[in-house]
Amino acid sequence: MEYELITGETFPEVWEKALKICWERGVEVRTDYEKKTDPPSKDLTAMLVVKKPEKEPRYHRAAFPMGVADLLDYVNGIKEGIINSGEIQTVEDSYPNRLVNYHDNYGDKSGNTGNSASPEQGINQIEYVIKELNRAGYSKKAQAILWNPKIDLGRNKESPDLIRLWFRIVEGRLNMNAYMCSNDLFKANFANMMGFFAIQKHVASELAVPIGSYCHVVDSLHINGAYYEEVRSTLEQLSERDWQEKTWTSEDISSFG
Repeated sequence: MEYELITGETFPEVWEKALKICWERGVEVRTDYEKKTDPPSKDLTAMLVVKKPEKEPRYHRAAFPMGVADLLDYVNGIKEGIINSGEIQTVEDSYPNRLVNYHDNYGDKSGNTGNSASPEQGINQIEYVIKELNRAGYSKKAQAILWNPKIDLGRNKESPDLIRLWFRIVEGRLNMNAYMCSNDLFKANFANMMGFFAIQKHVASELAVPIGSYCHVVDSLHINGAYYEEVRSTLEQLSERDWQEKTWTSEDISSFG
């Protein structure tokens, strides 16, 4: 395996660095996601550290090939799922549901055939994080988990890639670490970081503290073999553009909504 610490002040800076590093130094690994005719993925274990996540510009134009509308839908879905935690979510396996409505089993997904998901509200882990940090901002236990072995063993593609969120207040600022077992760097990573950052902003707002760093740890940060030509073309284009041409501010993005 290749191990990389990738740091920068902003999300687009860190994402572009990660794409270049993974393309140049990623280990070739065959996965379940490519066709046999595709090259193997380029893969590395990485820690992406955004030191000033609120700093503009906050968006890299090449980082969400799905388009602005889908990016905003994804981020807003996570944000609304966390904020509207009083409503029981219908999508059992969604990230927000496991964070604010965590159940020990979800009906037949737990292996207990015939059982249905409990109609009662599950554990609100984000609410716990806020209470714990209000008690002691230095706490090492302010975390929320998503992986559940009673549900996820053997589910592979259906199990969550986000495993845990960890929060801590240091020097008066809320820092957050997000841990993923797998993350598609070219097609999904930037949207994931924006969605998880929305959770960090919500917790910071509830605690009435400013935001510190954002850290994104991934066991398998990868470029799928099926995307090689698209990534190669993107990197060539990026090398020919200045920073302003490659990024958007939050104000720029809001004009699309």
